[in-house]
Amino acid sequence: MFLNRSKVRVLINEDDKSRFEYMLEQFQFLIRDIEATPLELTNNHKDYECVIAVTKHSHFELLIEVLKTNGFGIQTNDKKVKDILDKLNSKYLGEISEFISTIEVKKNVNKTHPGLDKLVSDGNYTELIKIAKDITYSPETIVKARTGISRAITNYIIKTIENVSKYKIDIAEAVKILLAIAIDTDLKYFKHDELMMQAADVAFEICTKDPDSITNLIKIANQKNVDYLLNLKAASKFAEIALVDENKYKSQLKQATKDLNIRWLINLLDLFPDKIEQEEKENIEKLISYIKNYFAA
Repeated sequence: MFLNRSKVRVLINEDDKSRFEYMLEQFQFLIRDIEATPLELTNNHKDYECVIAVTKHSHFELLIEVLKTNGFGIQTNDKKVKDILDKLNSKYLGEISEFISTIEVKKNVNKTHPGLDKLVSDGNYTELIKIAKDITYSPETIVKARTGISRAITNYIIKTIENVSKYKIDIAEAVKILLAIAIDTDLKYFKHDELMMQAADVAFEICTKDPDSITNLIKIANQKNVDYLLNLKAASKFAEIALVDENKYKSQLKQATKDLNIRWLINLLDLFPDKIEQEEKENIEKLISYIKNYFAA
């Protein structure tokens, strides 16, 4: 079972069963090849276990980060999983310690915010950032707001996936929301680069839910006001989908030949050859060759 896939065993408290099932439903909408075992009662006959497996490393990291930041237990002897968890733990603990040391603790500063937990559950990371920057709040409130940002981001991403899957918003609107996370300078200031990139990865995956929507990836690949990694990854995702079935995506590939700035992509590959996975690099090179051959024909 789950051959050639990365897998993780999740421990779910009985009170969190519905919340886990909701999150798993959104992952199943987003990730085409995800597999999950039915929830099984543990030996205490109260809590549950579930094994989830995916193929892509970027999906695996997203899965673990969302589960971890939302308080679900992860059981593993897999070094790959432990390395991701160690990275998450050290990142968050390091950031919290660093941030606490920068707070100027003043007397008579007792301003608090009663709704921090709701801001986190609602995914309102922008409001948490405002509180984390506001030194008129008590140090405890600032630290709690700061530590809630990562979970709020993951909740916002999950809610966006749900809104697309339930047709509450269209794909273009979802991509706009997720790319806003991916280029948010405040999040970069708070060192949430990985979550920013994960929001972009989710945007790319959502684009693949509709054949016409993958043209959004062409636009992202050409954008100059985003992290260069977004340009490369968007182009790779477009190639991954469109080049597998050139007849099905004939019109989208034709648009790529007209609109995609391959000189820009070639320059990025030359400048940052080791910043993307080998498979992504090969996808982009195939797309560049396709476009060059189109014009040579």
